[in-house]
Parts: sequence; C-alpha cells; structure tokens
Amino acid sequence: METDNLKSIWKDISTPQKNKEELSLLLKKNSHPILASIKKQIIIESLGFTAFLFCYFTMFDGASKPLAINLTIVAAIVLQLFYGYKGFLMQSRYKSRTNLNDDLESFVNQLKSHRLQVVLARALLAVGLITFFTYNISFSELKWWLLASISVIFSVQLWLLHRLWSNRINKLEATLAEFKSPNT
Repeated sequence: METDNLKSIWKDISTPQKNKEELSLLLKKNSHPILASIKKQIIIESLGFTAFLFCYFTMFDGASKPLAINLTIVAAIVLQLFYGYKGFLMQSRYKSRTNLNDDLESFVNQLKSHRLQVVLARALLAVGLITFFTYNISFSELKWWLLASISVIFSVQLWLLHRLWSNRINKLEATLAEFKSPNT
C-alpha cells in the first residue's frame, strides 16, 4: 500500500522544465554551492600563502636561515596548496558511471586517503612554520611555554581538520548505507 501511495505522489510532482542549453550550462559550470565555497577557500589560501612566500625571505629573515629550513617551509606550503586543489578537483570531477553504490564506495575510499594526506600536509606545514620561526632562538622558560601553546593550537587545528573530513565521509557512508538497506 505504501508503494502505491509513493508512486502516486511521485507522479504528482512537477518537474522543472529546462532546455538543453540550460542543462549543459549547469553541467559545465559546476556551480554547486559547496564547490563554490571550496573554490573561494582555495583562492584565499593561495593568495595568503603566495604573499607569505614572496615576503618570508626578507621580512622573516629567510636569507639568514639554512637552505634546508627554507626548502621545508616552501615544500610545506606547496603541499598545502596542492592538496587543497586536489580535493577541489576530486569533488568537482566526480561522476557516477553505471553503479552508484560502487562509485560512492570508491569515492569514500578516495576521500579517506585524501583525508590522511591533507592532515599530514597540514602537520608538515605546522612543523615547517615552527622550525622556520624558532631557528636560532635561544629559549627561555616563557618561550618554551609559548612554543607549547602554539603546538597545542596546531594540534587542535589538526584534530578539527580530521573531524571535518571524517564528518564528510560519515555522511557519504550513511547515504551509502541507506542505498544498500533493503526497502521495507
């Protein structure tokens, strides 16, 4: 009885009419609001990190630091930008082929791998920043406490980043579980 009711409700829903040009424009544009916010975040991060890279050598005495420390900070920032862009591409280019369940399972596995990579890249950025800014500093007790505080702040940020990605993955897994559950 419920299926008949559901079928009649489904038939009564009017579908918005769009012509082929509007549909192709929507597909080409990739205009989903989440993608737009991810794109905005990537642009802001890119501008900030690029500005830092242009001025760190002179403003923050990068010229007086060893090459290894300079390479560490540059590599950490480049990795951060790379994984942000990679995540955007992965989410914007997702297309289901023939089996939605299998495709979503594969996408969830990709996101789990990406979550690990993003968290590791952010940890490398934290280590790079701490190493860069603490090189050649003689530590007093206060400076050790400040360093510990900064480390705690970075740790909380890493935990929040991991939690953010885990929530996204858990939502997809819940959707997958709904698809797989037998209809009652």
